[in-house]
Order: sequence, then structure tokens, then C-alpha cells
Amino acid sequence: MIERILAIAQKEFYQIWRDKRSLGMLAFVPTFTLLLFGFVLNLDTKHVKLAVVDQDRTVESQRFIGSYLHSEYFDLVGYVPSEERAQELIERGTADVILVIPADFSRKILANETVNVQAIVNGGNSNVATNAAAYADVFAQDYSTQLRLQVLERTGVNAYVPVDYRPRIWFNPELKSSRYLVPGLMGYVMIISTVISTALSIVREKERGTIEQIMVSPVSSREFMFGKTIPYFIVAVVLATLMILAGWLLFDVPVKGNLFVLAAALLFFIIGGLGMGLAISTVAQTQESAFFLATFATVLPTQLLSGFIFPIENMPVVLRAITTIVPAKYLLIVLRSILLKGAPISAYWPSFAALIIFANLTMTLAIRRLRKTV
Repeated sequence: MIERILAIAQKEFYQIWRDKRSLGMLAFVPTFTLLLFGFVLNLDTKHVKLAVVDQDRTVESQRFIGSYLHSEYFDLVGYVPSEERAQELIERGTADVILVIPADFSRKILANETVNVQAIVNGGNSNVATNAAAYADVFAQDYSTQLRLQVLERTGVNAYVPVDYRPRIWFNPELKSSRYLVPGLMGYVMIISTVISTALSIVREKERGTIEQIMVSPVSSREFMFGKTIPYFIVAVVLATLMILAGWLLFDVPVKGNLFVLAAALLFFIIGGLGMGLAISTVAQTQESAFFLATFATVLPTQLLSGFIFPIENMPVVLRAITTIVPAKYLLIVLRSILLKGAPISAYWPSFAALIIFANLTMTLAIRRLRKTV
């Protein structure tokens, strides 16, 4: 039995090495996806293009404008003489935010009067617009607070702060989106590489007619399945190890939690992915159909319904219900809990149990389907 399994595994290793498409699927695609998404996909909103309509043109207005520029959140793209010209900048995409300072800005400031400052935000990109409007409000409030404190000091009144608000951010104090996205990328790459590669492997046997030779050989369906999946299992384990190292070295995402639990979760997810790929291969008759089914079953659900990019809590009730059958969702919960938070297994044991169920269900289904094929 062991000899037959190893012989099939050895044959599959040779096949992977000779098949440039399979080799690219296992080596190039995961590496390219991790590096591309890790460095390019960034949800942080910085370097917002700021244009200014300064109708006051005084030292005080320049001081107010400078409060926006002493950070990485706003980049000054220029001054414009009127709001009409500013609108043209937004229409061309040259500016994201227009700051309009009235002509009586400094006079009212020096007279301790309230002055109205307008921020016109380009809402074409809702994410950038929301963050830009929030940044603009924060800088304006900071500037206003400083002026209020100066007025109190001049009048000899001690500043009184009713609520001393000091936020403290855990797990990702720099608010880097890469630390949030990299665990999701690991699950995304793992589900694609395991499911698609194994789905194509058996279909390839069907297209070449070698599946009939296996059917009349003494090899059982279980031995055939193990022999076929061992090479992809080994490749997936190596790939998972390299991705964890890349997350640590390139994106500053170290393993803060239990390494053994992390390895176990990845192993169950890999086994489940291999089982899903084998089950798909028993349905598909061509490599094109196998690739389509595997892609449809993995890429879209992992991207949209796993919490990889879009929070599940913000989805409609129907979609939130559908996410319960997306295996990558549970892996992401485990990865983020271990990598970012260092949480104990008691904090995410339902998701860990879901990975075990996923591995058992897909492998059981694959074995039953293969018995009818082989």
C-alpha cells in the first residue's frame, strides 16, 4: 500500500515539474499575489491632494494652512483664486480637498469671534472622501483648541478639560492596513493554490486517458487520492511556511500567539483545500471547466465574503449567512487572532473547530466521489 502511494506521489512530482502551468500555479502565482497585494493593496488614506482658496492672505491664515501640511495626510497642490477654479481642480482629479478660507478670517480670529471655514471634498472615492473629511475636521479642531487655550492664558484663566480623551490602540498601533490584510492574503493564496492545483491534477488524467489504466490497476481510490495529494500537501506546507516568514520580514507581521496552534490550523485548512480540489476534479471533465469551478468556488468567496477586505459585520443579513460556509473566513479569524493579537485558543476555538469540520467534510466527499470515478 505504501509503495503504491509513494509511486503515485513520485509520478505526480514529475508531472508538476514537467507541467509549466502547474509549476507556475504553485510557485509564481502565490508569490506574485502576496507581494502585489501586500505592497499595492493599501487601505490607508494618506497624501490627500489639498488645494487652498485663501481669500484672507494673512499670517494667521497661513498658520492655519500650515497646520494641515505638517503631516503625511495632506499634500498641498497649490493655491487657487476662487471656488470656481477650485471646482475645476476637483473635476480634473488634481485635488481631493479644497480648503476655502474667508476674507475676514484673521480679523475674526483676533477678535475672538467664530469664523466659518469650508472644506470641499471630492466624493468620487467614498473611502478617500470619508477619511479626508475626518482628517480635515481633526486638524481644524486642533487649531481651534490651540487658539482657545491661548485666549484662556491671556485672560489668566486656567484651561479646564472636562474629559481627557487619550485613545490607546492595541495590536496595530500604527494602523497599518498591511498588518490587517497580510493574514487574509495568506488564506487567499492557500485556498487558491491547494484547490486549483489538485482540481487540475485528476482532470489531467481524464483528458490523457490514463485514468482508465488506474481503474484496472490494483490501486484503490484511497491510495490514489493520497498519492495525488501528497505532492500538493508538501508544496502547500512549504508555501505556508514561506508566507509566514514573508509576513514577518516584509510586512512586520510576527507570530505573537501559539505557533503549534497556527501550524495545526494551516494544516487543517490545507487538507480541506486539497479535499475540495479533489471533489471538484471528480465533477469536471476538462481542465478548463475544473479551473473555472475551482476559481468560482475559491476566489470570489475569499475576496468578498471572508472578511479579507470587507468587514462581514457591514454586510446584509443574507450575505452574512452565506459567509458561514466560506472556509477562508474561519482561517482569517484564527490567523488574525494568532498573528496580530497573540490570543489563546479559547478566543477563537469555534473557528478552529470549523477548520477541522471543513477538512473532514471535503476529504470524506472527495473519497466517496473518487470511488465512483476510479
